[in-house]
Amino acid sequence: MRRFGPAGRVCAVLGALAIGAPLLLSCGSASVCPAVGYISLVSLHVTAERAANLAALVIELCQDGACHSFSANALTPLTPGPIPLPNSPGAPQSVSLRMADGSIDVRIEAGINDHPLDLTTSGTNTSGWSIGMSHVRLKPTATYPDGRDCGGPTTAVATLDALGLRAS
Repeated sequence: MRRFGPAGRVCAVLGALAIGAPLLLSCGSASVCPAVGYISLVSLHVTAERAANLAALVIELCQDGACHSFSANALTPLTPGPIPLPNSPGAPQSVSLRMADGSIDVRIEAGINDHPLDLTTSGTNTSGWSIGMSHVRLKPTATYPDGRDCGGPTTAVATLDALGLRAS
């Protein structure tokens, strides 16, 4: 076994630090954000009671001076499954599903932030009569699963029932 003098031990320690320092520094650096695209959503739940006689539904959402409208005219028959919502070019994408219990869930992929969001609904019932207009101001919620620096999804949720539109 070879013995090192004090100068040799210093050189060995410095050498180990030179090799290990970049590894140690990388461990303490800020976390790297995952390459995941978060989708921000506005969700509208139409209760089974309200959806039972709903023929058409118009949804308008407005935030920071920009508004988007969506309309669904094929809400009958009452069978569970996707409900086609026309998506216009440049508008946020939306998906509607009639659930087994008769309710309807609408999810709109919108680039929303945590500023107040105005949601308005209107439409017609199966007799062709207006269901009236309902409005609610929502406070979207931002979540940061990987820390604030990495961003995260923002969501706003509302329910349309027999009494009108409300935040959920």
